[in-house]
Amino acid sequence: MNSCMTLFKPTLIIREVAVYRGASYAYRESLHAGVNIIAGENSSGKSTILSLIVYGLGADISNWSEQAQLCDRVSLEVECNGNVATFSRLISAKSGQPMEIFAGSLEQAEKASVSDWMRFPYRTSGERESFSQAVFNLLALPELQTDTSGKLTLHQLLRLMYSDQLSAVDHIFRDENFDSPQLREAIGRFLMGAYDTDIYANQLRIRELDKELAAVDATLRGIYALLADVNHSLTLEWATAERRNIEEQLIRLGEEASQAEVALYEEDGEDVISLEPQRRALEAVRAAQDELASVDQQIEALRFERADSEIFLATLRRKIDALRDSATVAEAISEVEYSWCPACFATLSSHDNPHTCRLCKAPMDEERMRRRVVGQLNELLVQHKQSTSVQADRDRELKELNDRRASLFAQWKDAAARLRTAKRTPQSEARQSLATLNEQIGYLRRELEEIARQERLISKLDTLSTTKANVTAELSRLRDMNERLAATQQERLSNAYRRVERETLALLHHDLPRQDSFEKAKSVSFDFKRDAISVDGHTYSSASSTIYLKNALLSSFLAAAAEDPGFRHFRLLILDTIEDKGMEPERSRNFQRLIAERSASLTARHQIIFATAMISPDLDKAEYVIGRKSTHAERTLLVG
Repeated sequence: MNSCMTLFKPTLIIREVAVYRGASYAYRESLHAGVNIIAGENSSGKSTILSLIVYGLGADISNWSEQAQLCDRVSLEVECNGNVATFSRLISAKSGQPMEIFAGSLEQAEKASVSDWMRFPYRTSGERESFSQAVFNLLALPELQTDTSGKLTLHQLLRLMYSDQLSAVDHIFRDENFDSPQLREAIGRFLMGAYDTDIYANQLRIRELDKELAAVDATLRGIYALLADVNHSLTLEWATAERRNIEEQLIRLGEEASQAEVALYEEDGEDVISLEPQRRALEAVRAAQDELASVDQQIEALRFERADSEIFLATLRRKIDALRDSATVAEAISEVEYSWCPACFATLSSHDNPHTCRLCKAPMDEERMRRRVVGQLNELLVQHKQSTSVQADRDRELKELNDRRASLFAQWKDAAARLRTAKRTPQSEARQSLATLNEQIGYLRRELEEIARQERLISKLDTLSTTKANVTAELSRLRDMNERLAATQQERLSNAYRRVERETLALLHHDLPRQDSFEKAKSVSFDFKRDAISVDGHTYSSASSTIYLKNALLSSFLAAAAEDPGFRHFRLLILDTIEDKGMEPERSRNFQRLIAERSASLTARHQIIFATAMISPDLDKAEYVIGRKSTHAERTLLVG
C-alpha cells in the first residue's frame, strides 16, 4: 500500500510482531498497511497470534492457549500517527499487566538499554499515568472519561476493533465480564467522533460549581443568622463610621486617664510610675511587625515563582503542540520535488534514494527523527503534568499565606492600639482612682473587637455574594455550552451513523445469495447500548448470517473512518471471525475479496488483519499473506 496515503489522526499501524520464548523468537513477522492475512489450517494457532497482537496493543487477556503459555513476551513495532514506537508486554495469566514503550523501531528496541524504555502500569496510580494514557498521547487523543467507569482504556476501545471467536455472535462488542450499556455507548460514540470530551469536563465542572453554590448559600444563611439581631445597615461604610467614633472616644478617654495619672502622681509622691505595660505593648508591636514582614517576603517570593512557572508551562505547551505537528510538517516537506536548484537554477539530476535529501543528497534518517519526536513528546507531557501539579500546590500555599497575613495584620493593629494607649496613659502603682476610666476604655476596646468581627462578616458577605453571582453565571454559561455541544455532537453522530450504515449495506448487497433480506436490505440499525444489530428491523437466527452481519458492520466502521477524519477510530481492524459459526468457504472467500477491494479503494492509511483457513485464491499472494501458512505439524508459534 502506498505510504503517501492520507494520514488521519488517530491512525495505528502494526509494522512488526515478535513473540519471544527465552532468547529466541517463537514468532516474528512484518506487517503493512492495508490487508494482512494470517493463513493456515484450523487449530494451528492463528487465533493465538491475533490474541497476542491485541494483547500487545493493550487489551487485558489472561486466558492463554497452551502454546502461548510457553512464551514469555510479545513486542509490537507500531506507527502512532506516523511516528514509530515499540510496545512490549510480558505474557502472563495474571490480568492488568504493565506495558513498556520504546521510542523507536523493534530492531532499535532490542539493542537498547533498559533505561531507554518507559514503563507504564495498566491503571493510573497517583502521579503515574497508565499505558493507555501514554498511547492516547501518542495518538493525539484527549483523555477519555465516563460518568460510570472513569477513564476509558485501550482495552475497552479495542472491543470495537477486534472480533474474537469466544464472544457472542449477535453482539457488536467483544464480550466483557464487567460491562454496562453506558460504557458501550461511550466507547461507540467516542470512536465515531461524537463524544465531545468538553461536555464531560463541563459536567464535572457543573457538579463542582453546584456543590460550591450550595456551600456558599449555606454560609450566607449562617452569617445572616449571626447578624439577625443587628438593627442597623450592614455596610463597610457603617462599620468605618462606628470605628472612627469609638476611636475618637478612646482618644478622649486616654487623655483623661493621662491627666488623672498626672494628678495622682502630683498628689501622692509615693506612687511609683511603671513603664512595664508600655514595654510589653512595644514588644508585641515589634513581634507582629516581624511576622508580617516575614509573611510578605514569602508571598512575594511565591508570586515570583508562580509567574516564572506560568511562563515555563506556556513554553511547554507550545513545544508539545509544535512536536505533535512536526512529523506532519516534516513529511510534507520531504515530499517536495525540486527540478532546478533554488540558488543557481541549474537542472538537478534525478533522485532515486529515499534515504537522502532530494536537494543536497545528504543522508536522511526519517526513523530516527520520528523516534526523537515520540521520546521528546513523552518527556514534555510528563514535565507539563508535574509542573501543573506543582503550580496547584503553589496556589494553595499562596492562599494560606494571604489568610495568615490578614490574621497577623489584625493582631498588629490591636497591638499598635494598645501601645498608643499605654504611651498616653503611663500606669502607676495606684490605679484605684482610674478604675472607672479603665473600665470605659476596656468596654470601648471590646466594642472595637465586635466591630472588627462585623467588618469581617460584612467583607465575607460581599465576597460570598460576588462568588455566588460568578458561580451562577458560570453555571449558566456551561449549561448553555453543553446544550450547543450536545446538538453538534448529535449531528456528528447522525452523519457518522449514516456513513457506517451505507458501508454495511454495500457489503450486505454483495453477499452471496444466502440471505434474501441482505440482498434487498434498505437499512441497518446498530445500538451500542443494547449491543445489537438489525437489518430492516429484524435480527437473524442463522449463526453464519449473524456473524457475516457483525463482520460487515465492524469492517464498515474502519472503511467509514478511513473516509472521514472526524472518526476517532484507530483505522485498525482485527478479525478472527471471518469464517466463524459455520460460514461456508465460498461465502467467506467472497467477503474476503469484498474487504480487500474496499481497502484498495480507500485513500487514507489503515490496516486490516484477519485469520483464515480457507483463503480466497485471489488473495493468496505475498502482498496479502503474512509469513508461512501454519499447519498442525508447523504451528504459528515455534515452541517445540
